[in-house]
Amino acid sequence: MSNIRFLDNALQGKHNKTSYLLTIGITLIGGTLASILFIVLLMVIYFLTFRTTGFESQINLLLFNPMLILIMVGVSYGIFALLFYLCFRFIHKRNFISLINTRKNINWVRILKGAGLWAGILGIYTLISLVFNDGTLSFNFKLVPFLYLLILSLLVFPIQASFEEIFFRGYLMQGFGLITKKPVVPLILTTLIFGLIHFYNGTDLNMSISIVLSAMILGLMFGIIVLGENGLETAMGAHIANNMFVALILNSSDSGLGGLPSLFTAQSSNSFSGIPVLIFMAVTMLIIIFWNKKEDFLRIFL
Repeated sequence: MSNIRFLDNALQGKHNKTSYLLTIGITLIGGTLASILFIVLLMVIYFLTFRTTGFESQINLLLFNPMLILIMVGVSYGIFALLFYLCFRFIHKRNFISLINTRKNINWVRILKGAGLWAGILGIYTLISLVFNDGTLSFNFKLVPFLYLLILSLLVFPIQASFEEIFFRGYLMQGFGLITKKPVVPLILTTLIFGLIHFYNGTDLNMSISIVLSAMILGLMFGIIVLGENGLETAMGAHIANNMFVALILNSSDSGLGGLPSLFTAQSSNSFSGIPVLIFMAVTMLIIIFWNKKEDFLRIFL
């Protein structure tokens, strides 16, 4: 038994190695294959419907369209989430809410709290960046494209970010908690995995390494919040707010989703320059959340 009740939820239902291997395999491999087939089907329908010429040039145009990539992300994560839910319910035979908290219902206030706090911290950072703008930030607001992006973001990121939190900070963290009684071990393992899967989000090696480090910092922050609060909600809200902010407010020109019609675009610069700032913001977030709950924070590392 761990000293954190959230990790002990893994003891419910079936929690053998076979259950975990089947669930992870069906979710990730099956979800990837299903996503590819679905996207190929959509492209075939598109070309048959509009009878476009220049097949290769049209394919390249579609595959490098950031708005279409965002739609693909939404479709893929929707499939991942569906397969994972079915596996968890019928292979592990567990109540899905046990991946989210130790209660019987979702705390929506915590989701809003997490989203509001992290969006506020990001907003303050953006305002400071604008005041001391050295030419790396450009304003490119266009109403109609931005409204399309807003609608897509509201549809895609709650699914994408929620699935990542449930899978990494819920499923995998609880699973690793079966191996060790030390909460810090699942925290470190899930942080490393979460960071590494973001490697291909960059457009070059330096950008990829920077994104991995950034994802690890965020993953560590999310994981500490989850373990300290015995639930995913605050971290889930912060994760959704983070991804929506990056897409809608401050996008990077050389990221995997560069070219989105965001309010501001950060031009290519030193890929690692934002790491210290991100660490400072993550520490600020944790101080706010655990200000009067130091014992909840410390038990993670006992």
